[in-house]
Amino acid sequence: MTNKIDLYYFGDAGDFDKNNPFYLFKKKWAPEILFEIANANRYELSTIDITKKVEANPNDINNLLSDMTHIGMLSKKDDRYSVSFPVILQKDVPIIDSITTSIAKKLSKKILSHKEEIHNLASSITCVKKFGYERILYHLIGYDIFDGSAMFEFSKRGIFSTSKPQFDFRDYILFGYEDSKVVSSLSERLLCSCNRTGTVDVDFVSFGDCDGDRQDMFRFMKQVALKLNEVTPNPELNLSYINILEQRNRQLVQVCANVIKKVLSSDCSDSTLLDEEIDAAKLLMNLKYIELDESSKKVISVPVFLDSDGLVVDRISSYLIQIIETDVASEFSDLRSKMQKLSAIVHGVDEKEIANELWHQVFGKMNEYLAEAGLISNPKSRIGEGRYFQAVYVKNI
Repeated sequence: MTNKIDLYYFGDAGDFDKNNPFYLFKKKWAPEILFEIANANRYELSTIDITKKVEANPNDINNLLSDMTHIGMLSKKDDRYSVSFPVILQKDVPIIDSITTSIAKKLSKKILSHKEEIHNLASSITCVKKFGYERILYHLIGYDIFDGSAMFEFSKRGIFSTSKPQFDFRDYILFGYEDSKVVSSLSERLLCSCNRTGTVDVDFVSFGDCDGDRQDMFRFMKQVALKLNEVTPNPELNLSYINILEQRNRQLVQVCANVIKKVLSSDCSDSTLLDEEIDAAKLLMNLKYIELDESSKKVISVPVFLDSDGLVVDRISSYLIQIIETDVASEFSDLRSKMQKLSAIVHGVDEKEIANELWHQVFGKMNEYLAEAGLISNPKSRIGEGRYFQAVYVKNI
């Protein structure tokens, strides 16, 4: 049986249409094609070679290769192909695990030596008394800083890449993982994955591992779209409906945001909600963003971070970046000589894109170490969903 890869992204892949990499990835043979190309040397396999390896119809393979090259998933030279994004294969695991574990232990040790100072900085966060330091720092360190401000700061310094303009004015970076238990174990259970969707005023966020399908707003809506892509044998019909649904989903997220704002203002009885807001409130309860208290009043059941918390987060971010910046700059430099046999290096992928993925491995392991040491919370695993915690970020209130 031919091996295949799983595909992930950082950024905004845009609408689920023919210019979306995941639309092409969902086509028959796409995961197998990407694996075969990534597993070979750069520009080694031709269309004929790939067709033979996956034992598929030549016309189907040629069309798919053309589409993938068109949007930049692949590059082509003399009818031979190379992947244009980092793909981690089973043979890469020992290389990656060794270097990322070493870096993560070094950085975590430095951060843990400043626990008291970090607590002092976080003491003025609005919801720290309700949820405690560990849960609050889980979001602020694990997500806002490691997966946010630190990435962008190190990107600004030319260490990582967090933005890659793509075809059709989209901006995202792709990552591929070989579909194997060995490769999955590398990052699937690390606390390094954020799901986020929202409006100008309210964002619904979950942060955790990738070991399942979370029941949060972002993942739920994406899962529905992916299922609908296969609801009939007519892909154009499926896609036209998905496009309409995604427009409606954006409206639904706004209604959910309105409910959150009403809950925060203590103006959220059924008599004050519009019909669509009552339905949205039920959705938010099923997604566990809100719940009923002992008096049957709707309350938000996850940490809420306000505009006023932003300055505190910035101070914690600056403090942590100052602690680790020298080591990060040193460890992530000259990857081509440090990891010569890595598949992404062999295919000539931009080192800054590779560093982006390595950083996710590093800070995922750092989060595990920090959770074990008690600086941040460690979410319990939910069957079929993995480990994660949710939060709401609110602006202009």
